[in-house]
Amino acid sequence: MIGKLLLMSGILPVVGSILARKFFCDRTLIHQGGARLSLTGRQFAEEILKKACIKDVEIEEKRRPFLPLGPKRLVLSPSIAESKVAKDVAAAGLLAGLVLMARRQEKIVGWRAWAVKFGWAMPSFSIVIMAFAIAATPLTAMMGIAIIFAILGAAAIALWLTLPVEREAAKTVALYLDESALVSRRSESDLLAELVRALSWQRLVPGCVEWLMPKPKLKNGDPL
Repeated sequence: MIGKLLLMSGILPVVGSILARKFFCDRTLIHQGGARLSLTGRQFAEEILKKACIKDVEIEEKRRPFLPLGPKRLVLSPSIAESKVAKDVAAAGLLAGLVLMARRQEKIVGWRAWAVKFGWAMPSFSIVIMAFAIAATPLTAMMGIAIIFAILGAAAIALWLTLPVEREAAKTVALYLDESALVSRRSESDLLAELVRALSWQRLVPGCVEWLMPKPKLKNGDPL
């Protein structure tokens, strides 16, 4: 009975996260994320910070950054910073929006960063621990799987609870795009506003679940 309860408590939040991401994020990225724009991700992030009259933020480029940002620091991967693909430019803009949020509410942005890292690291770590526990203790395979799903559910719930942080950051960036000429072409501005809103739903699925999900492709055939 306890095993079934743990299993269901984990499955429901994870399934909800997958469906929400596919509906609010993936379908927009698939159809519009492959467009080529006139500016790079780094340039878009710089324009957002300039619009907010912020001059003391250091923008760095490092491979595989994991939400390393703060009130005075933003790290972009070279693949995003140098890209002119719409989804990458929008991703840089969303991160810049999180920097703006961190300047007002650093602790809340820190909670979001923790939830994302927990969602990626803890479930995968738990799978390894449960595998050893099943092999070395009387713990049954069914109970071990139930515990893993319960941890996945907890990770998904943490991602849901902190999701408003990225939604608010996306709203700020979209508002800047609507109110000013951050981007020279109006069509690009509208596209970026839509993509930034969509990307705020991207970090909603625990990491090990995302690894198992089939990777959709952009409309132009490139991988998402």
